[in-house]
Amino acid sequence: MNATRQPAYRTSTWLYFAIAFGVAWAMWLLPALASHGVIKLSQSAQLACLFVGSFGPFLGALIATARDGGAAAVREFFGRCLRWRIGPIHLLVAVFLAPVLAGIAMWLLAHHGGRPYAIQVTLAHLPQLYLLLFFAGGSVNEEFGWAYAIDRLRQGRRLLGPTILLGVIWGCWHIPLFFVTGLTQSFIPFWAFVMFTVALRLLIVWGYESNNRSILVALLFHTASNLSFNLYTMVDRSPQRDERGLIWWTVLMGVAAIVVALTARCYRTGADTAQMSTLPGRV
Repeated sequence: MNATRQPAYRTSTWLYFAIAFGVAWAMWLLPALASHGVIKLSQSAQLACLFVGSFGPFLGALIATARDGGAAAVREFFGRCLRWRIGPIHLLVAVFLAPVLAGIAMWLLAHHGGRPYAIQVTLAHLPQLYLLLFFAGGSVNEEFGWAYAIDRLRQGRRLLGPTILLGVIWGCWHIPLFFVTGLTQSFIPFWAFVMFTVALRLLIVWGYESNNRSILVALLFHTASNLSFNLYTMVDRSPQRDERGLIWWTVLMGVAAIVVALTARCYRTGADTAQMSTLPGRV
């Protein structure tokens, strides 16, 4: 085990989560109230609130890392997004697993009386959509924060439990969005959404831990997931609300996550006993 020792954390984990949730929920409360007619807010203002609020985890990680170790810690932590040496298996899974499983789920739906199988994005528009989702669609907004969170939650513990906990926390972080009329979350059963976030977080942390705590691999996982919602009509917005495609996708992602949780070295090793902030090379 190679470890780079840095100053111990000074920021309470609770403070990080208070910032991540506080910023997001404070901003998201406004469009939630506006969508139900409680307050008046223009459509553009609502979109701005949704976008700014999504950076709560990023801002929390920035503030917490700066308090923990100053500019040097900030450079080291945020520089993890440049750790491009990712194992080929992890890279393939990060980029293709979610879209492929989403496609299988929608194919099953089409063959069991559901809406026809169709890809909603043309090949010409795919690069533009991917870049938009990567930089502004949730990946950059969130994954730096969740990387900081798993580093903190796993201290002195085996990795599996904290990862599942973070998956639940991640799902609950989205709660205000379920009350914003028209958003994807408003059409999804909350229980299914949390199951999905737990499964995806297990996969993301596996890639993160197995590649020198590369935040880049987490960004790729998150972007692939969001891309899948755009490639296929994963969420039925019609009055029928046929949720089978989304639920089957969630089950398939859950199976993949269980396989990883049972076989990946990072989930089978002992507790993280280090007291310092970075541990490059641990898997």
